[in-house]
Amino acid sequence: AFRSIPGAFIDFMKGLPPQTPSMDVMRTATSALAHFDPLANQNDPASMKEQATALVAKLPVVIAAWDAIRNKKDIPEPDPNASIAEDLLRMTTGKKDWQLGARALEVSLILYAEHEFNASTFASRVIVSTLSDLYSGATGGVGALKGPLHGGANERALELIKKFKDPDDAEKKILEMLSRKEKIMGFGHRVLRGGDSRSHITKIWAKKLAEEAGSDMYNISERIDNVMDREKGLFPNLDFYMATVYHVLGFPTDTFTPIFVASRITGWAAHMIEQLSKNRIIRPRSIYSGPGPRAWTDTAGRA
Repeated sequence: AFRSIPGAFIDFMKGLPPQTPSMDVMRTATSALAHFDPLANQNDPASMKEQATALVAKLPVVIAAWDAIRNKKDIPEPDPNASIAEDLLRMTTGKKDWQLGARALEVSLILYAEHEFNASTFASRVIVSTLSDLYSGATGGVGALKGPLHGGANERALELIKKFKDPDDAEKKILEMLSRKEKIMGFGHRVLRGGDSRSHITKIWAKKLAEEAGSDMYNISERIDNVMDREKGLFPNLDFYMATVYHVLGFPTDTFTPIFVASRITGWAAHMIEQLSKNRIIRPRSIYSGPGPRAWTDTAGRA
């Protein structure tokens, strides 16, 4: 019931330049949706849970609506009887009643939903700790996730995978890239040094989807994975095989990180609600380590 988006909001989206990056649209939409929520400035737990429900419901619709608007297509209507994954897949790619695809997308949304105090989650908690509202905190979360050092690794992993024509070509060129000390996207994790257990799950779904589609993407991805393990001892993170999953599902590449937003809003919201349940403003301190005090010079004596 929360999935419906007001016509005035759709009109607002239609006014955005068609070349606007999708993550910029998600940031703006997250903020703008507050204007259509009568509870937007209420910080009690019940109101915040309803605001969170609205964002969980509406952000997938925003992804599909923006893709339709920029491609001059009819904007699809959400189906309240479908799951979030089923509806997002249908509205954005046109693929309906595809159980394997819908389940793969649903699994990805579960895996992306929460990952403790990452940059975007922390940003969201800092914002609401000032007693600001959930929409402001979520908007800050989108802004943090937009940064290439946090979100977007799945998009860049796809760019890498698509460079290779087959697994042998991938191995040869990855070795060349490593010899030039180039960064291979989708490997390593700031926290999960011993490997990302979520990636094992994504790998299974990438294989299932690629085999059904007759795509060589999984085989190329697996060869890259094997080379990185053998040569560098590095493991794929969640984003690496997710690139294959989202590509085979049919999502435009620049919607990969917005889908991340549509999932992680659940984690952000839970953290913000928790923050305000026993709030203390998050106010870090810094220790200055620069030059010492300089002698004062009157303005008349300055160069």
